[in-house]
Amino acid sequence: MKEVAIEILKAHTVFAPKKIEDLREKELVKQMMLRRRLTRNAKIMLYLADKCGYKGENVVYGSAYGELQATVGITNAIAQNTPISPTLFQNSVYNASPSYLSLLHKAKGEMITISSGNNTSFATLQTAALQSLVTSKPVFCVATECFDIERIEELNSCSSYLEAGVGAMIVATTKTDNGKSLQTNLAQEGLPPSLKAMANLEQMFQQGIQKMLISL
Repeated sequence: MKEVAIEILKAHTVFAPKKIEDLREKELVKQMMLRRRLTRNAKIMLYLADKCGYKGENVVYGSAYGELQATVGITNAIAQNTPISPTLFQNSVYNASPSYLSLLHKAKGEMITISSGNNTSFATLQTAALQSLVTSKPVFCVATECFDIERIEELNSCSSYLEAGVGAMIVATTKTDNGKSLQTNLAQEGLPPSLKAMANLEQMFQQGIQKMLISL
């Protein structure tokens, strides 16, 4: 097993029991038509990108469950034999959120989408670390989950927060000296398991630990 040291340049976490307020979408997305199409995951991702100082860097995005609201909208339309909204169809794919980020920033760099169940945010970190190691450039890694769908209370057994996201701007190095191993017990209780690895990283960053070791 190999370890890569990553330096955390910026990191931020946001979450709410139902809906995250003040994601500043009107400020961040001036074009009204684009803003109206945004999914909740996309709004959280754009907010975290701003908090982490995103300027067009390569992106690794993770979500275990993807665009649930769009998917539910499509399945309801099928069940009711009504036309499927083109916007819902467009927004139903896992890479919808990074696509909006790319459009907003006119970014031409690589964007990778990861979905790996409860391991999603750790896999996102691993992928971002490898990408940064290859390019020698910072990478923006981010993971979000939005569960606020019809009858979610009958299904949800993994999270106290129906919307949550973690973002970090990282840069990798082969020099592992003075790096701290990623801890596993710092994340806010009740966050989706798929976000906890990155939430632990963000908490270490807030404690002043900027260089961490990621196992590959």
